[in-house]
Amino acid sequence: MKRPAILVGALAFIVGLAFLVARPSREPAATTPYLGERGASRVKASGLGIALVRAGQTKALAPGTPLSAGDRLRLTVRAEHARHLLVRMRDGDGAAMTVFPVGDAHASASVAPGDALPAPPVITASAGKVIITAIFADHPFTLEDAQKNVANDVETIDLVMEKE
Repeated sequence: MKRPAILVGALAFIVGLAFLVARPSREPAATTPYLGERGASRVKASGLGIALVRAGQTKALAPGTPLSAGDRLRLTVRAEHARHLLVRMRDGDGAAMTVFPVGDAHASASVAPGDALPAPPVITASAGKVIITAIFADHPFTLEDAQKNVANDVETIDLVMEKE
């Protein structure tokens, strides 16, 4: 009579231990807060859509597509709401220049989702990569403020593209 009780106790212990060890682990705490619309992550809340205009044809720029001299880049705003934007570009070994806003190289301008930026930049024949830096914020800012990150709420997105 003692043996069956010990066997049942040992089996109960083994089953309990199996449940304890085999239980599914909890998800780790999120490293990125979900503050966007409808719970969307803010990791990619803003950005630029890039279309390549080559030989009169416009198509979305696929990752890894090399750029050629004379290509134009049509830039559109991707964001969840209206924001302020400043776009800078470095073409190869040339100096960095402000692409947007046109005419004011040091202050941001307001944009809405889907806006196409005026004056698409033209790729030159210089050697090196093309680097586009888009700086977004919810308030007006200057280039100097963004470089110092005075407000601590500036989103900076760097896009690097190879040239042929």
